[in-house]
Amino acid sequence: MDKNRYFETPKLQIALDLINLKTALKIALNVTKSVDIFEAGTPLIKAEGIKAVTELKKRLPDKMVLADMKTLDVGWVEVTLASEAGADIVSVSGLAPNEVIQESVKAAREKNAILKADLLGVKEPLKRAIELKDLGVDMICVHTAIDQEKTGVKFEEKLDLVRSIVERTGLIVSAAGGLNLNNVGSMIKAGAKVIVVGRAITTCQEPGRMASLFKEEINKNIRRIER
Repeated sequence: MDKNRYFETPKLQIALDLINLKTALKIALNVTKSVDIFEAGTPLIKAEGIKAVTELKKRLPDKMVLADMKTLDVGWVEVTLASEAGADIVSVSGLAPNEVIQESVKAAREKNAILKADLLGVKEPLKRAIELKDLGVDMICVHTAIDQEKTGVKFEEKLDLVRSIVERTGLIVSAAGGLNLNNVGSMIKAGAKVIVVGRAITTCQEPGRMASLFKEEINKNIRRIER
């Protein structure tokens, strides 16, 4: 797959940060018409094992599946494990030592997987994003943790970081944490190619309808850009 061509237009990713595979699969099948990338979240993989990735890919063979491993060590092992389980995209932590990133990149190349580095917890995110590009990662995730949202992380700062990383690295950038129907447009305008939505979809009574509203908002902003 030509990843750059695939990500020419922004995509919607659902973060299945659940601890029950049956529930995650039910939601996934409910939103399949609107969602492009299905993320087996870190809690789901920890609770249910790597089979969560395999089951998602088995039921959604035409969709991209992301294994949110947030790898910090044994990069080659974990990226290989996730990709062989069916992941098209595998995440590593931006906090990982460079040697771990290099081994992760090596495994991703061998398995034809996309490697995403998550900047969660990184103190100098722009500087690290540039380093990660040089190390060979394919994507960068600008991520606000759920626990951070309680302290009031400024959305404008997140927008500025996305914009700066896009301009300085040219990498595919995804944005996760605190996104809603009102701010998706500004994130796309800043250059994000993947809009990651979790609880706004997974905890609502009609996840299929909510996912379609996010997809409509993304498509609306794509049309604005193309004018």
